[in-house]
Amino acid sequence: MRRLFIVLASLVVSVSAMAQPVLKDLRNNFKNFSAKTSMVVLSPDGIVDAAIRDAVTKGWKLSPYKFCNYNEYEKIKNDTSFFFLIKTDGRQRREAEPGIEYLTLVKGGYEMRNSIERHPELISLPLRSLDEDHFNVSYAPAYISIFQNYIRKIQRGVLLAFTGEMSYTDSQDGIENKTILFNTSDLSFVPEPDEIKWMFRSKGYVVEEEKISEALDKALPNHIVSLVIAPRDIPKGGVCYKLLISTDTHELLYYKKHKLGNRNPRGFSRDDIKRISIPYQH
Repeated sequence: MRRLFIVLASLVVSVSAMAQPVLKDLRNNFKNFSAKTSMVVLSPDGIVDAAIRDAVTKGWKLSPYKFCNYNEYEKIKNDTSFFFLIKTDGRQRREAEPGIEYLTLVKGGYEMRNSIERHPELISLPLRSLDEDHFNVSYAPAYISIFQNYIRKIQRGVLLAFTGEMSYTDSQDGIENKTILFNTSDLSFVPEPDEIKWMFRSKGYVVEEEKISEALDKALPNHIVSLVIAPRDIPKGGVCYKLLISTDTHELLYYKKHKLGNRNPRGFSRDDIKRISIPYQH
């Protein structure tokens, strides 16, 4: 699959001359987005598809939308009057097999005749690891908001940047006023008692997934939750995605990835946590 362009909705930076043509194309693609129908491609069963369907029904506001199955998608995928929100399997450059499933927004057109893998994604976010069935449905509404926040930025002419390494972090302005909840399974190390709490000046905690779901479901104000997406095994060339998402506004506040390896296991490292905690220590 072509390199995935995953963009922080809150990141506003200058762009290089090489990026300008791509950004121009993105703005052109989204110019009449609200006038086009977004086709949400889903299977009739499955917890992930059900969660996406519910999140779109309750939260998609930017354009008309319809649901369709994969057979219907095959018949209309070349129609440039449609955008498609669809799950895709992404394979990193050195991976033998795809390791992660993504939620991707693409525009219909000629390049999609052979395979979606030949079409440059407009927006794509890691959804879940393909080697496990688990998916926390509480994140689904946040994903739908992240997509729409990005589109609004493009429509307003805000320049957003991407890099080949797909590594992003914003200035984190104001993050120190929010409480961060790290899923215990999202850490690659075992913290000392109260280590996280101390680093974040009593505004950072390691919690079980139930607390993460509760914070998202209740849209707790001024809270941030972690999300890690990576294969459980360590495939050659595999990657780990690390995200921080606000529970009330659904902003994507932090996004980074690293290559998996014996020295770089799945999850936020202690160094990651130290860097994230810096604003809290001032």
